[in-house]
Amino acid sequence: MRLEEIKIKRFRGYKNLTVLKVHDLTALIGKNDAGKSTILEALEIFFNNKIAVCEKDDLSINSKEDSIEISCVFSDLPKVLTIDTSSETSLKDEFLLNKEGLLEIKKIFKCSSQKPKPVTVVICEHPVNENYNDLLLLKKADLKKRAQLLNIPDEYYSANNNVSMRKAIYKNCNNLELSLQEINVDKEDSKRVYTEIEKYLPMFALFQSDRSSLDSDREVSDPMNIAVSQAIKGLEEEIDKIKKEVQVKTIETANRTLEKLKEMNSELANSLTPRFKAEPNFNKLFSVSIDSDEGISINKRGSGVRRLILLNFFRAEAERRLKENGEKENIIYAFEEPETSQHPSHQKMLIQSFIKLSRSDNCQVLLTTHTPALGELLPLESLRLIDKKDGEPVILEGSPEVYIEIAETLGVYSENIPSKTKAIILVEGRDDLIFLRHLSEVFKDAEVVTATFEDKDIAILPTGGCKNLKLWVTMQVVQQFSVPWAIFMDSDKESEDAETSNMNIVSQYRSEGATAITTQKREIENYLHPSLFAEEYVISDYNDVKKEIEKRIISKRWTDMTFALIQERERYQDETGKEHFELQETVKQLLDIV
Repeated sequence: MRLEEIKIKRFRGYKNLTVLKVHDLTALIGKNDAGKSTILEALEIFFNNKIAVCEKDDLSINSKEDSIEISCVFSDLPKVLTIDTSSETSLKDEFLLNKEGLLEIKKIFKCSSQKPKPVTVVICEHPVNENYNDLLLLKKADLKKRAQLLNIPDEYYSANNNVSMRKAIYKNCNNLELSLQEINVDKEDSKRVYTEIEKYLPMFALFQSDRSSLDSDREVSDPMNIAVSQAIKGLEEEIDKIKKEVQVKTIETANRTLEKLKEMNSELANSLTPRFKAEPNFNKLFSVSIDSDEGISINKRGSGVRRLILLNFFRAEAERRLKENGEKENIIYAFEEPETSQHPSHQKMLIQSFIKLSRSDNCQVLLTTHTPALGELLPLESLRLIDKKDGEPVILEGSPEVYIEIAETLGVYSENIPSKTKAIILVEGRDDLIFLRHLSEVFKDAEVVTATFEDKDIAILPTGGCKNLKLWVTMQVVQQFSVPWAIFMDSDKESEDAETSNMNIVSQYRSEGATAITTQKREIENYLHPSLFAEEYVISDYNDVKKEIEKRIISKRWTDMTFALIQERERYQDETGKEHFELQETVKQLLDIV
């Protein structure tokens, strides 16, 4: 299942019904105390009620009602629910879908006790006709009575199967009227149906900001203890041998003691027999701490490094739990202020890893931040601004006004554009700037072109990616400049026939009349010539050169690329067999925007 929305009502600052639409990657932006962490904790309470537990004091102040409501709406639903070995049904057949055909589950916490327990209901388009509106709440005997009351022939259903009887009863109605209802799924057969639904709910894992970041934290100690347990499992024979040797040694010690006792007084005892009160727990014999480079404990490393290590232990443990959960296939990661204690370069690395993580088929990522380095790289569709209007938190998204407010909240600004600029090329990062500038200089020297980008006063501006906040802000400035502009970015292709989000975005810009180009190869690094590295590395069209050689290899080695080496790496043939020199064509096209 995939989370589409969370709805909160009367939970802390969210007194009125508030809806958050959830994307593959969802970033909550806002000032301190705006209500970002409250949403993540509401999700933790809905899914787990462990790290954050619903308490009486969570009820909104001055609320006229005494219950908290937290609802989640899901898509990608299971087609079949198996209630038992002989009973298959579906959410649709049980009339448990809302108006949009989605599964909407609400948990209601009545705050009459200090730690209220939830009542679970499903918000759905359910029958309202008399005798048809309560079937999920009937026991087997009552369902049979209802079928008999409605004169449904015995051969139309199995009297030992609740699913079969409900289907026959629903089918019996010629005019089944549906209306939005709250169906309690905590009792009778509705509970059995919901127990099956729960198997398919995503797993939710929350990483909070105010944690100690030590190797004794659960995210580290739990997987380490599991690793110890798994290691011990294959050593039963050796462990049994150790147990027997320990028993022999202790009996020998007892016998020696008995002999000395008898020397003093033979009547004090005839025997001393050691009795082991419990089997030894070898799992608890091992106290694990973690050392990093040169034997330095991670607890002695800087707070930023500790937090990065802990964050990835958290991810590893969450994925292990997901694999062990059987039916569960989806996971939702929630990271609260992941940039805490991180260097700006690590902050960018984090957001890039979160973006990649969110693109996995079975994964969604939520995060909170108020740091420009993270915020400017986030895709526009992921951004949610949490602001307060008249003291109440509101969630805003998807409009130029919201993007402006987010940019101002985070402090995201465009690169400086020189006043003499005649055109602008928008690229992803500073390595692209080095890449294009060197190409134009080499091609000018080779008389392929007559000018460089600098000669033609064409500014190259790094934006950090495509369709992100930094690009959007820069585009606003570019359009105000009223000069021609173009976009150049990596294709990110991992194979020749692959389609990527970058390629789709470039196609969209082209359809709008803009000059937009992606590389034929995976990334600009794939144009490096292997001879620069004594052919120590394989550099193909689609391998991950940055990972295999070095992340910032362009800034270190691209200027070593001669015209001959560039020509060798850029040459390709189109479908007709015609030879092309890709980078020469790209530079000419970009120079021609002036």
